[in-house]
Amino acid sequence: MYDIIAITISTNYEDILKIIIQQNAKFLKKWIIVTDEKDTKTIDVINEAKCSNIEILYFNFYSNAVRKFIFNKGGAVRFGQKYVYNNPENKDSLILILDSDIYLPDNFTECVNNKIIEEKILYGSSKRVDYWSEENFKKNKIDYHYVYSKLVLGYFQLYKFNSKCIYNDSNDCSGCDKIFTGSFKKLEIIENLEVKHLGKACVNWKGRVSHNDFKPIQTKV
Repeated sequence: MYDIIAITISTNYEDILKIIIQQNAKFLKKWIIVTDEKDTKTIDVINEAKCSNIEILYFNFYSNAVRKFIFNKGGAVRFGQKYVYNNPENKDSLILILDSDIYLPDNFTECVNNKIIEEKILYGSSKRVDYWSEENFKKNKIDYHYVYSKLVLGYFQLYKFNSKCIYNDSNDCSGCDKIFTGSFKKLEIIENLEVKHLGKACVNWKGRVSHNDFKPIQTKV
C-alpha cells in the first residue's frame, strides 16, 4: 500500500475545505496545507477538524524579496514541496498536489493501489465532475463534466517522490500546473478514479476573492 503525502494551497476556501477535509484526510499519510497566516477562517477549520496528519504552513502569496505577485500559487506549492522533500522520512512516499476544492472518492485508496506508480510519470484522475452548489453536491447533481482530465492539471497531480520535480513561482494560479507537467516524461490517468470539484472552473486563477462560485445550502430562519 502506498503512503501518500498531499500538498494543498488553501486560502479563502474555508467553506469548501470544511466539507472535504475529513473525507480527504483519511486517505493520506500526511496533508500539508499551505495558507496565509492572516486567513484565520481557514486556520480555524483545520484546527477544528482535529486531524493529526494535517500540518499547516504559512506563505506570503503576494510578494517575495524579488517581486510582487497577484497570487503566487506556484511558489506556494514549491514551498510545500521543499518542506516535504527536506524530510528523509518521506522519500518512499507518493506526492499528491491537490486543490482545496477537490473531494476524493471512497475508492481512492483502491484505485491508487491498483496502479503501479512509476518514477518520472505524472498521474491524474480519470474523471472530474463539477458541482456549483452545496445542494447539488449533496444530491450528486452534476453541473459540469470537466473535459481536460487527460492533461493532468493542478487540481490532482500524483507522482513518486522526486526532489527534482518542483513548481516555479507564478503570477497567479494559471499555467504553473501545466508547466510542472514538463518535469515528467509521461502523463497517465488512474483508472476509475473520479474526483468531485466543488465550484466553477477557471474563476479563481487570481486567488479566491468571492464565494459565489459555490453556493451554500440555504437554511430557513
